[in-house]
Amino acid sequence: MPEMNVNDSTPEDDRQLLQLMLAGEERGFTSLYKRHQASVYRFSLQISGRPHLAEDVTQETFLVLIRAPHRYQPERGPLLLYLFGIARKLAWKSIRRERFSSTLDDDHVQPVWLPDLAGDLERKREAMQLTGVILSLPRKYREIAVLCALQELSYEEAATVVGCSVGTVRSRLHRAKDLLLRKLKERGLGRKAAGNNSVWGAAYDV
Repeated sequence: MPEMNVNDSTPEDDRQLLQLMLAGEERGFTSLYKRHQASVYRFSLQISGRPHLAEDVTQETFLVLIRAPHRYQPERGPLLLYLFGIARKLAWKSIRRERFSSTLDDDHVQPVWLPDLAGDLERKREAMQLTGVILSLPRKYREIAVLCALQELSYEEAATVVGCSVGTVRSRLHRAKDLLLRKLKERGLGRKAAGNNSVWGAAYDV
């Protein structure tokens, strides 16, 4: 399943549902949750590589929304970008907490393979290696790789989520690609897989 486009649901629809939330209508939150939950979970999983953490982050993200829906500023972009911004902060906080308690670092996180991806064993192997490499990237490069390459956001949208300039997004994505190619080469996977969009996109396809 391709990633959800942030414009699949119009900002007007989201704002109407938020207004229902503010008015105490449960169906407003329920509709927003059904609309965006899968995208927020997928993004959290791509950042962390840990399904249990992604589940917790997703729940916490929507708790933040239901407690303070007025914090969303429509002029800054679609609601999904705002939810990604919340999930991003919660995911890194949870990762730090887990790392502290378990003394695990990112290199020990097992790449997640979601079972519905069709393809041969070789493609699966390459995708698994690629996801492992993405998870090994430093934070500032990993999150940009996830947003731009896996979530397929524009530079402007990624900048909104991270809270940085478009130029910073461009430079970090360029660096992320360089690191990715180097790490893939070290693991014997090579440039072919890095340039294979189907494998890149399949890393956490659901």
